[in-house]
Amino acid sequence: MDNGVHFISGLPRAGSTLLSAILAQNPRFHASIISLVAGFFKVLSHEMSQGSETSVFIDDEKRKAVLSGAFDS
Repeated sequence: MDNGVHFISGLPRAGSTLLSAILAQNPRFHASIISLVAGFFKVLSHEMSQGSETSVFIDDEKRKAVLSGAFDS
């Protein structure tokens, strides 16, 4: 599945902020230093992990569908 979403990640002083700034100059792209999707994804995956009480209701297939839906939406 290729939905055209790409993430920029880098160590400090590696140029990831510069790359994000260059991409943001093009109106066809959206680039920012921090994405809200990352935090949303982290919370979702934590709540569906083995340490959560709701994990007994969610199998791997459902977990994958929910996490994929976060990006597709």
